[in-house]
Amino acid sequence: MRQRYAEIKTLGGVLVGVSFESRDRLFQMSRQMQLPFPVLSDPEKDTYRAYGLSSGKLSRIFGPGTIWAYVKLLAAGQTYHFRRSDFLQLGGDFVIDAAGTVRYEYRSGAPHDRTSVDQIVAVLGEI
Repeated sequence: MRQRYAEIKTLGGVLVGVSFESRDRLFQMSRQMQLPFPVLSDPEKDTYRAYGLSSGKLSRIFGPGTIWAYVKLLAAGQTYHFRRSDFLQLGGDFVIDAAGTVRYEYRSGAPHDRTSVDQIVAVLGEI
């Protein structure tokens, strides 16, 4: 998303991340990742529940796709600290129009399972 942020803005999109991590941790992660968009803290996971994002099963969380994603991060010199994280919580991607209607929704089946940025850009182009 970071690499295509300018394109998303040009299409009228407003990008906001939501995480259950603490504000302090999000601030550090956002600076480290150089995110050009805000990331909001939702430690109670109210947003996750509102959008029907559930917890995953251990077999999917630690499946080959997730392990491969973390191997690539480690190879790039990046790490993720799990000490306080809920590694079972799954994420999602949503496009909501100006009227508040959800125009696109994608609920992840595993941590590495995310929609493509191309799909999000295509939906924004249709609005």
